[in-house]
Amino acid sequence: MAQPSSRGKSPILKAHSFAQLPATVQGVLDQEALKNEKKFATVRALVLLASTILDVLVFCFPQTLIGQPSVSPTVAMIGLTATGCSVGIVALLRRPVALVWLSKLQLLLPLFDGLLLLVFIGNIWRVFGEDQPLILTNVVALCALLAVSGGMRFRALASLVTTAIAALAFLYGAYLFQVTFTIALFTFFTILGIGFLSLMIGDIVRHQIRGEAGRFLMERFLPPEVVNTAFNQPQDLFREPLICDVTVMITDLRGFTHYSEKLEPAAVLAFLSQVQGLLSEIVEAHGGWVNKFMGDGMLAVFGAPTPLDNHAEIALAAAQVMLQKLPQISPLAMGIGLHSGPVVAGYLGDGHHVEFTVIGDTVNVASRIEALTKEVGPGLLISATTYGQIHLPMISVGYWPLRGRDQSLELFTLPPEALRLDLPRH
Repeated sequence: MAQPSSRGKSPILKAHSFAQLPATVQGVLDQEALKNEKKFATVRALVLLASTILDVLVFCFPQTLIGQPSVSPTVAMIGLTATGCSVGIVALLRRPVALVWLSKLQLLLPLFDGLLLLVFIGNIWRVFGEDQPLILTNVVALCALLAVSGGMRFRALASLVTTAIAALAFLYGAYLFQVTFTIALFTFFTILGIGFLSLMIGDIVRHQIRGEAGRFLMERFLPPEVVNTAFNQPQDLFREPLICDVTVMITDLRGFTHYSEKLEPAAVLAFLSQVQGLLSEIVEAHGGWVNKFMGDGMLAVFGAPTPLDNHAEIALAAAQVMLQKLPQISPLAMGIGLHSGPVVAGYLGDGHHVEFTVIGDTVNVASRIEALTKEVGPGLLISATTYGQIHLPMISVGYWPLRGRDQSLELFTLPPEALRLDLPRH
């Protein structure tokens, strides 16, 4: 039987508790914020590298480039030092420790940028003097760049810090270069305006980062294809329903009602979260999709909305893993029904609440087959339709009537050695 890809997961599947989701979501937020920090660090390093190359050229050819007989080497030395530090920051942000220090780095790095700017302003003043209006233009541009850089960071405080540092750096430059009061005041408020713009840009960045966290959460409820459509082409959400050939899996725990009577509600929820977490992880690892949880039951689909050529074999492989792994975390046995056929996959509901689901007779038959596991004996029952698509030896358990149907249906199961687990009759 063709085995589906495990997508790099460990063979020992671990159920994830719902309580872990907040930490996982925070991890997504941090990862997206770190991506932005890496991008800005790369831009910083490239800008400083270009500036340092120019500084070195000016030091080597001062007469040709700026019309002076010589230039102090401190300009080039500071540029080389700053570039080295920036490259080091890029390397640091690529290490795992960057996530641990991310919240502090988002405030420390603006301070680093501000310190660089102050050193740059003081150094060019010593080299070129105060009668260099073009140099002053560069100072203003760098202050504006620093003011707007805070908007790239996830924390709103970063925008305030970069704006304040940029404004102070400009006042320092205006004092050194003896800028007239009127021009200094106008430029100062321009930099503050740019800083205010960075706050608005920061809101956009934060919405984008939170959107990625929202995408992560949505993928816990909907197929990835549906989530991608909702985020990228929302107008396509309400396209015509798809008719897909699938294998539907229905699961149900045996004796759950009696078992849950002995537990507190919180303990029941924790138990179900662990069980359903394991089952859903197995389904997803095999390329399926959990359509819904029904208390202690589950409806999973293999072949929609993404088509699978061997959906019956994949669904059977997932069922085998479930029956092998479930006893590790649950004292209760489980029944599984598999049936293959066409379903309609689409969006159900109105403008107030919409659900992506599958409907059709295939779903109903799978549910009836699962219910028969209480009477027939084996914990896994497979319809003749699904059996016809699987190249494995199976055992026929005979023809059984389905509730609400006139004709009986032949059902199959795997031999105990294939299941590696002989579930008791319930």
